[in-house]
Amino acid sequence: MLKKTLAISMLAMLGNAYAATPSDELIFKFMEVSNVKGALETMRANADTALRNNLLQSLQYQQLNDRQKKIAEEASEKVVRIQQENLSYDAIIKLVLPLYRRTFTQDELQAAINFYSSPAGKSINQKMPQLAAESMKLTNELNQKVIPQYQKIAQEAVERIKQAN
Repeated sequence: MLKKTLAISMLAMLGNAYAATPSDELIFKFMEVSNVKGALETMRANADTALRNNLLQSLQYQQLNDRQKKIAEEASEKVVRIQQENLSYDAIIKLVLPLYRRTFTQDELQAAINFYSSPAGKSINQKMPQLAAESMKLTNELNQKVIPQYQKIAQEAVERIKQAN
């Protein structure tokens, strides 16, 4: 009976070792080989542009006089600066590190590191930032088309709400 209990305990420990929570060192290695930093920087740059454009469009920038445009531009720079502070690489890493620990096992991250270190993994990795940038550009173009529609609906709603008094 003691041997059976010992064997079961050892199997349970092996199972736990297999599903071990990855170390921060392994997570950082994965982030390095999978170019998480590059991807985040590309996404943030695109997000900065989108935020700036959306704010200026919501302020109807094209219809403003020069003095008003300067105010709108200052406001857009302020919101972008706030976004940059809150979406810095270090700030994002602090947020996602616990997610990586909960989501992946040590073995899964090691397998991903092995893949991203391979020629195929490196090739895919090099193409991902461009793919992300082009995807974001398409999304921004779509937003530029639909935001005026949203604004029109909102303005109509404001007018109807005022009339409902």
